[in-house]
Amino acid sequence: MALPVLLPLKYVNFSKSRLNEILGQNKKHLVIALLEDMIALLQKFPEIEIYLLTKKENLDIIPKELGVRFIFEDEKDLNRALEKGVSFIKGKEKKVLILPLDLPFINEEDIKKLIFIAKDEGGAISPSSRDGTSAIILPLDRKFKLQFGERSFQKHLSEFEKKKIPFQIHYSKSLYYDLDTPEDVMRVLDIKKDSKAYSLLKDITPPDYNYDNLVDK
Repeated sequence: MALPVLLPLKYVNFSKSRLNEILGQNKKHLVIALLEDMIALLQKFPEIEIYLLTKKENLDIIPKELGVRFIFEDEKDLNRALEKGVSFIKGKEKKVLILPLDLPFINEEDIKKLIFIAKDEGGAISPSSRDGTSAIILPLDRKFKLQFGERSFQKHLSEFEKKKIPFQIHYSKSLYYDLDTPEDVMRVLDIKKDSKAYSLLKDITPPDYNYDNLVDK
């Protein structure tokens, strides 16, 4: 059984607004680095089919020949766009895994575990910091209202319960932290994971920038 993975990529040029202070015009380069890191990781697993959910206007910015399937959307709302992506995959497989791109510490063990979990009945969800959702597995034969955004983890739990879809919670330290604030940047620089995102941040972050400078300390 193949496991389709849906990766949402919205407006590349306007992403990561909370990182303006550190990154400035380099924000789009960080988004592309995160995309390339995620795809390189997922392509290690032959049972995974990668779908990049994005806008046609991003084609001039993202790298060519990524080796993924594209689903184009024109929605302003992320959840509406994701629902369109899920609808596109319905009928092809039994489950879908949705992964945000800004997971700088995701690793092979995470993917192995998520593939294993996807073989069980029902769905699954992984929490992230700030009560977010870092990964969600959905059965494609059931309706499910996606609610990424503020407090998405609790909202998704409620949706599983409301729709009476059996699910499990997968806790993972490497899935817990995303990359959305100056504090997250410093965490990536401290942990020094071998990735394009880390290399980029190491090169562009001001040398005197530290935790004392954080906007959201």
